[in-house]
Amino acid sequence: MKPKTKVSDVAHRARVSVATVSRTFNTPAAVRENVRKRVIAVAQSLGYSPNPAAKALRMQRTNIVGAVVPTLDYAIYAQMLNSFQTALSASGYMVFVLTVGFDNTHLYEPVRLLVDRGAEALLIVGRIEDDRARTFLAERRIPTVTTYSYQADDPIPSIGFDNYAATRQLADYLVRLGHRHMVMISGPTRGNDRQQSRIRAFREAAAEAGIAKTAQVIERTYSLREGAAVMRSIHADFPATTAVMCNSDVFAFGVLSECKNLRLHVPEDLTVTGFDNQDFAGLLDPPLTTIAVPATEMGARSAEALLNAVKTRQRIASARLETNLIVRSSTASPPSR
Repeated sequence: MKPKTKVSDVAHRARVSVATVSRTFNTPAAVRENVRKRVIAVAQSLGYSPNPAAKALRMQRTNIVGAVVPTLDYAIYAQMLNSFQTALSASGYMVFVLTVGFDNTHLYEPVRLLVDRGAEALLIVGRIEDDRARTFLAERRIPTVTTYSYQADDPIPSIGFDNYAATRQLADYLVRLGHRHMVMISGPTRGNDRQQSRIRAFREAAAEAGIAKTAQVIERTYSLREGAAVMRSIHADFPATTAVMCNSDVFAFGVLSECKNLRLHVPEDLTVTGFDNQDFAGLLDPPLTTIAVPATEMGARSAEALLNAVKTRQRIASARLETNLIVRSSTASPPSR
């Protein structure tokens, strides 16, 4: 096997120093044109090309960005990551993804692992509830953006939406329809600021409407089966319920399916709402009233902010993106009892 050409071989043949060969490939403007042309010609004749990994190490650049997300089983995160990765790939960056569940109180190890593997910047879903992770990111000066929740008072910039405001809009809409017995199906709340904000909005809307005693919150893990199981429990334990607010369209899908088994008509007997406006929401029977979140925009704008921070050290500014209440035929005024 022919031995691999080394930078010293090119330097010897071109009658220049190793440093000059290095500058020719890394900072060509710093080398005289006639010398640069000679070095490149020799390199081509010897079949030499610079090692991209070594170049990245010398320049302290890896072109890697890390993403810390709860799960890839939930389509809304995949949608966000797709736009995030597309924007970064167009600029020559790769994305390393770690899934960590919904509890953000233990982020230090996954954050450290991504940085140790060369991540120059990080995207993290939700507020960082781990002080060790916050300290690590601050000490390493790693450009970081959190998403899926807008945090106006957090020193770590966020590009997301106001979960409280979005949920409050939906809850107030149901109150205006006349609902007085409501149940919210929530996702996991530990270390999850998104669900905590949504529950607070639901409870405060109920309290202001004078129906706090008839507004229940049930916490479950995200799945169609859990949505169906909770609907059975609601039917048995809270039979006066006229509206079920689901903190994900996945829950709502399960609820609607179980309503058919229980011979409950939606929305005549029960109003059902979702959250996220996933692709299937408008195709359900009946089509689902839900909150549309800007998943694609969150991914694209987070990528743009991190690229600017890495390339030009531009400061990342937080951004509050808009959500929309999508009213479809799964909601109506409560039935007369």
